[in-house]
Parts: sequence; C-alpha cells; structure tokens
Amino acid sequence: MTIRSRRQTSTAQPRGRRLRVAGSMIGLCLAVGAGACDAGDTGQKPSSTVSIAVSAPSQDPRGAAENAALDAYRGMWAAYAKAGLTANPDEPDLSRFASDGALETLRRGLATYRGKKQVLKGEYVLNPQVAEVALTSSPATVTVTDCIDDSSFLVYTQSGEPINDVRGGRQAARATVTNLDVGGWKVTSFGVQDVGSC
Repeated sequence: MTIRSRRQTSTAQPRGRRLRVAGSMIGLCLAVGAGACDAGDTGQKPSSTVSIAVSAPSQDPRGAAENAALDAYRGMWAAYAKAGLTANPDEPDLSRFASDGALETLRRGLATYRGKKQVLKGEYVLNPQVAEVALTSSPATVTVTDCIDDSSFLVYTQSGEPINDVRGGRQAARATVTNLDVGGWKVTSFGVQDVGSC
C-alpha cells in the first residue's frame, strides 16, 4: 500500500548562493571563536566561555494549525490504507487521526469490506490544500480540500483476486479537521465526491 502526497516545497537556491551562505556561517563561527581564543596584547585574560543564544523562530498559530491539520488529514488516509489491507475497522491508527463522524465512516466502510471478505490494495495520491482556518471558533477548525486520485486503489478478495477491473479516478474531497485539545488535531468529518469531480 502506497500513499503519495504532493507537498509544496520551496525552490532550491542556486549553488553559488548556497556556498555563499555556508561561507558566511563559517566566517561567523570563526569570528566568534577568535574572540574567545586570543586577547592579543591588551593585557586582558581571554574569556573562558563564549555564550551565544539562538532562539528558534516560533511558528505563527495559523501556520501551526495548518500544518497540524494537513498532518492529521494525511495520517487518516494512511491509516485507512493500512487498515484496508486486512479490512480492519479496529486499526488503532484510525482513532489517532480521525474522530467523530469521520472515524465512524471509516470503520463502517472497513466493516462492510470485512463482511464481504474483501480488502483494499494499491496506491492513491493525495494533494491536500488548506481552504479555511477558524482559530477563533470553539473548537478551532481547519477545512482541507483535496483531489484524491484513487485510480490504482482497488478492492480485492482476501485471497488476492481483484473484485473488478474498474479503475477509480480523481475525486474532490473536503474535510474538517478539529483541534480536540487533549486528542490534538483530528479529522472529524469528510466527504468524497464522484470520480471526475476534480
């Protein structure tokens, strides 16, 4: 089972710029180190310690919420794919990333496949995007939209025979991811439209 997710990445810096940035950092390190190593002819003793405080940039609340929501969304689909291999509605990772109606929907679907002695195998591709962030609502929510490509995600018998050869396709999806405080960010509801909807 493979889940692929397209993530937006920053464009790579030209090689010359990377070298210049690295060279500047080495120069800074040498300058800091030199001050601690040699007091010159001033008659002063060199400092025994050099203290540099570097604080990591804190992420803004909106950015943190968006990242947590996208992680929960991707995690939910990865857990569903894992559970689908054996049609296990009790897969522990399902409740790690989904709750409420979303969790019920996933478990009900898996239980139906298990009752028919069917499993899910293959690959699907996610491309989630944040559509809306509501940090002031109680609880805070993030709406995620996606165009899921499940053309290689198929239903099989437990013995490995394909149920049919009808391929899926690209389907529009919308999910609500909620900050459940103690439970963290989880998908609480989602809907997937028909093939060809995106």
